[in-house]
Amino acid sequence: MRVGIASLDDNQRVALWESAMELSPAQRAITILAAHLPTVPFDALQRWTLVGRDHALLLAYRSQFGEGIQVEGRCHACDTKTQLAFTVSDLLESSSDTLKAAVYCIGSRDESGNQYKHQHTQASLVDTDVYVPSYYLIAFSGNEYRFRLPTTQDLVLIQASSSSSNNSGGITTKHVCERLLDQASFNDLCAVFADKHSQGSATERTKNEREQQDKGLESEEQKAWTSTLDALEQEMLRIEPLTIVSLNASCPECGAQTQHQFDIGHQYWALLAADVEKQLWDVHILATAYGWSSDAILSMSPARRRQHIAMVIS
Repeated sequence: MRVGIASLDDNQRVALWESAMELSPAQRAITILAAHLPTVPFDALQRWTLVGRDHALLLAYRSQFGEGIQVEGRCHACDTKTQLAFTVSDLLESSSDTLKAAVYCIGSRDESGNQYKHQHTQASLVDTDVYVPSYYLIAFSGNEYRFRLPTTQDLVLIQASSSSSNNSGGITTKHVCERLLDQASFNDLCAVFADKHSQGSATERTKNEREQQDKGLESEEQKAWTSTLDALEQEMLRIEPLTIVSLNASCPECGAQTQHQFDIGHQYWALLAADVEKQLWDVHILATAYGWSSDAILSMSPARRRQHIAMVIS
């Protein structure tokens, strides 16, 4: 389904900020998308892959704030603050061919028919079918298993399980693998690891020896699931490089290279919160002076609002 991602007006931005401020980062990111994609059901957004969610958030960010992104980091060697500057298009260029082909920019070509490099003033159309999870094959020890990319729903359920009072040990790599592998593949891997366990416990042992060996076998099973998850993550990055956005920064003081992970949901929210704070100050000043409603003030053009504030201050 091809849908449009356009910018929000001042009233919509304030409403989004108010509705999302108490949410977890995962739910907040989906709430932001829902504001930009009102025709897409909320539960459908939760079923999108995380990389699809972040890809759509990049388009929403561009429609709302433009191409430029500036983030602050710290050098891992000397703790000096570093500034990283890049564009939405830089990140979109690092995505898979599938995601690149899904984006269409309205009015994206000049009079000669050449496509503009940056579309920060244009709304985007995106084929959201590419955000729906599909299964891929991965090989372990000569056998093939089916897995998919994680979704927001996976993330929410895993986090809920991890924080549950009934799960004091927290979420395990096995639980994560269970979410990502299809049922048959997960069962097959469980059988493989169980066979290894049974082979290790076949000999006659004392109770103490059995306890010690069982602990060792449990540890080996955990290592096996950790290795499985590591392999899945590497394959995810190969399929969709935008799965994890890592940025390298050179320290201006010591020259050390530091790798930073970029979160578009966090970046969007930071800019939205700063923007809404300015909007609310405008409302406070003009409502106090004229008695106008918040909706009326935020519906004004920025130029008219600035002029009224200048008149109040003077």
